[in-house]
This record gives sequence, C-alpha cells and structure tokens, in this order.
Amino acid sequence: MLSKLNQRAALAAPVLVPDGGGGYTAIWQTFATVWAAIEPLGGGDVFGPDAEESRVRFRTTIRRRTDVIAGQRVTAGGRTYAIRAGLDDGPQSQVLTLLTETIG
Repeated sequence: MLSKLNQRAALAAPVLVPDGGGGYTAIWQTFATVWAAIEPLGGGDVFGPDAEESRVRFRTTIRRRTDVIAGQRVTAGGRTYAIRAGLDDGPQSQVLTLLTETIG
C-alpha cells in the first residue's frame, strides 16, 4: 500500500489568532508534508435554504500518524479537502485512512 502514496500533500490545522476587536479569526497552518493516495468515493448535492452545493468524498491514505484528526485539512494538487474522519487500524498498521471532502 505504501507504494501507492504518490502525491505530495500538506496537512493543516486551524489556529485562532486575535482579530484586534476582542474576537478571533481561524487561519490554517501547515504542520506536516506527507505522501498520500487520494481516491474518489462518491459525491452528491447538498441543498440548503440559501445555496446548492456539490460535495465529493475521497479516501485519502497517508502513513500512520497520531496527530491527524477530523476538522483538519489536506491540500494536494491544488485542491483542498476537509478531513471528516480518520480510520486508524492501530499501532501495527502502516497507514492511516482519512475520509475527506472537497471544500468549496
């Protein structure tokens, strides 16, 4: 499986910085660059009161890490993906599978 990790990807986490008005703004800070395999799983349309949006789901596989959680992001090939879940098979596994969605 490790031989299929053929794309460079950046992992980013939100960091809150003061906005000068008593609140905070989230910025995305890269904390690691990894090799990844990104495969489409499917997609669908989401309808809301103000907008219609298409979402495509992906399986993103990286070498196993313990610092990747839902709510972070993966950027590869000019696209950004939101991490929705991490499927960790435990310390014996060499890989970590992330369920991701395109952003925007």
